[in-house]
Amino acid sequence: MTRRGRLRMAIFLAAVVAIAVFYAVFARHWLSVDSLRSHRDALLQFTASHYWEALCLATVGCLVLVALSVPVSGIFMLLCGMLFGRGIGTALMAVVVSLGATLAVLIVRYLAQDFVRGRLRGRRKAQKLLRQLGQNQDSYLLFLRVAPWFPFWLTNILYGLTAMPAWRFLLLTLVGILPDAFIYDNVGAHLATLRSSRDLLSPTGILALALLAVLCLCPVLIHELQRRKLLRPGWPLRRAQVRHAK
Repeated sequence: MTRRGRLRMAIFLAAVVAIAVFYAVFARHWLSVDSLRSHRDALLQFTASHYWEALCLATVGCLVLVALSVPVSGIFMLLCGMLFGRGIGTALMAVVVSLGATLAVLIVRYLAQDFVRGRLRGRRKAQKLLRQLGQNQDSYLLFLRVAPWFPFWLTNILYGLTAMPAWRFLLLTLVGILPDAFIYDNVGAHLATLRSSRDLLSPTGILALALLAVLCLCPVLIHELQRRKLLRPGWPLRRAQVRHAK
């Protein structure tokens, strides 16, 4: 490893340790559903008196923490829904979280991509996973963004190992995060009635997100069926063209 590579690795390890300490000591307790509920009145009062300051603090805080891969995107969505309402909260968090995720990808690419790829050499399963991710990266990204059970920060790290352009990652993340942002901000607007973090998503909401996530994988499924010659090449576009011609 070159001197520059060792420096990048040292910065990356220091950042990982700092993030772990920050999350364990501070964020885990402050940025929680119970903490938001207990400080709800004080936060609402501060926002009413200092609206733009609260908006800037929420924006900068979310952007920095998401960029550093701290798992707080869901809590910030609840917070903004509570403070700014469902409409503004959803729009704000969709944009800020997407920008933070893109910064996280760029950080991983700059600091750790060479190191991680070097450790994956010779590991066939890991290499195969990266190849599959690269071949269908758009569909997989939308799936991982919509799927409520997959960690948001982990997706950023995985896509830091791909060659997807940053602008494309940003746009697809923005599209994929909108359903989650809407649901979380809507729950945040009614946070007073929330008993615990288990009530964040109802069974109906989870089912809807799961079906939407599966729908995002349809292009991958069609491609795989065509590869196995179970579907004709060009389906369903060719079939639609034939119907249009008739």
